[in-house]
Amino acid sequence: PPKPGWSVSSTYGQFDLCGFPKSAAFWFRSQWLLDGNTSNSTDKPFPTDGMNQVHIVESWESPNNWNETRGNKTRSIHAYSNAPVIELLLNGKSQGSRSVHRMVHSNNPTYAEWEKVPWEAGELTAVARLKDGTVVAKATKATNTEASRLELALDCPSPMTGTGDSLFLDGQDVALIRATIVDSIGQTVHFSTHNVTFKVLNGPGVIVGTANGDSKSYQPHDSSSQTAFHGLVRAVVRVTSMAGLSKREKILLQEIDRPSFAFKPVVLLSEDADDIVVEASTPGLAPSQLVIPTSTNKKDSVLSVASHGAGKPVDFFNGNK
Repeated sequence: PPKPGWSVSSTYGQFDLCGFPKSAAFWFRSQWLLDGNTSNSTDKPFPTDGMNQVHIVESWESPNNWNETRGNKTRSIHAYSNAPVIELLLNGKSQGSRSVHRMVHSNNPTYAEWEKVPWEAGELTAVARLKDGTVVAKATKATNTEASRLELALDCPSPMTGTGDSLFLDGQDVALIRATIVDSIGQTVHFSTHNVTFKVLNGPGVIVGTANGDSKSYQPHDSSSQTAFHGLVRAVVRVTSMAGLSKREKILLQEIDRPSFAFKPVVLLSEDADDIVVEASTPGLAPSQLVIPTSTNKKDSVLSVASHGAGKPVDFFNGNK
């Protein structure tokens, strides 16, 4: 259910304000990118023949967690897949199968829906099958336990997202860090509101922003701390070294980044070529550290990486199916 209060931005789109995929991203992925009938058509950035996914939209938590469903004994569950059939299992017991259709082929449902799944803690599993019964994908969501640890991942640069494998030391390149509050089995704790603080321990980098993707959050984005939303926090780290630039390029960049009323530039004092080490911490959990590789090689510049990666597979879902 939506949160009360005023929104600070639009909530439309497949990805939130931090670049974290929303449910719509998985629907578009199943209906377009993984559509086997047209995977070689010119409107796709790369072929996807043989790839399959199934995605459960909701988390599997008690209906008593929301005012709108408090006291209910059942929950409605939805799932997306590019396969034609999805079966839902609750703790190993089948809740029935549903057909899924292509939007361009019929007016039938393009997603699977189970309206009255009896609530009980445990595991909810979606099994995607071909028409002959062959299993092509599975996804499971379990009821969260208590928050166990803070995990850090690098969404950019990352070969998975087509953004290279290191930051180019040009005084401008940035890394996108994903902080996730997880439980004892490594699942995102969806109701987590831990406040996560980031700091650079070593190397030519600075925290220039944080966010959580919540369109109704009024927290400042230039802070080094941010409250988790659906268990996630984003941090943006900018390089402070110009070791990868020529002398002329360094002079031009310093001319561009002069202080102004509206913009306070990052101070570029370093010729350091070390990797950047970032630490994230939150009360009650052990701190976590992440190393961001850096480079002075022009092949790792933003435009070079983009050119080299054109037409190659990417995954913006952080391995989430």
